[in-house]
Amino acid sequence: MDKKVRIIIVIFLGVFGVHKFIDKEYKMGLIYLLSGGLFGIGWIIDVFREIIGTNKSKSLMTKEALNIINEGKLPNIIATNLNLSEDEICHYMEKGYTFKEKTITTGYTGKSSGVSIKVMDGLTYRTGGSGSKAIRETQRTTYTGILYITNKRVIYTSTNECFDKTFDKITSITEAKDGVILQIGSSSYSIIIETPAEFVKVFNIAKQNKL
Repeated sequence: MDKKVRIIIVIFLGVFGVHKFIDKEYKMGLIYLLSGGLFGIGWIIDVFREIIGTNKSKSLMTKEALNIINEGKLPNIIATNLNLSEDEICHYMEKGYTFKEKTITTGYTGKSSGVSIKVMDGLTYRTGGSGSKAIRETQRTTYTGILYITNKRVIYTSTNECFDKTFDKITSITEAKDGVILQIGSSSYSIIIETPAEFVKVFNIAKQNKL
């Protein structure tokens, strides 16, 4: 989904949880729908997150560099934080985002029955049953990195996952709607980037020049 369209949806329909249903967070979407976006507080927070997130995700690739790529050529990019060899040139540099999802228990619902017996200070033994159910939510942690292509290799630097591979080590590249999926041997890397089409073009040109 285009980011501008998503922001409009969050601003005008977020109070009803429409963006949550789009993200397949159906339970949270229902909560938003019944509570008016968590009484407006959750909705306002989501609006700010979308706007701030859009500002943070600006491409590192200049319009000039993108034009050169779309003409079938390779731009020369200054990557001061990248340790290049003497005859190595950077042709692509873009912000990348990876994430991991983890299901956590945020609370319990229902009633419990039984008797609590104090055994000693700080230790209590409880008898009886419990009819409570755990409330689980999916928590997503996002990691920021930078994806590079030089005339020799593909590099991804991040606080979580990272790699440094020559072209022949890349098994396959799949262009997705909002990023790329790189298969390197038995490992798969899904990286969200602003310019996935240009990444694939640069990779193909640089690889062909290397042959």
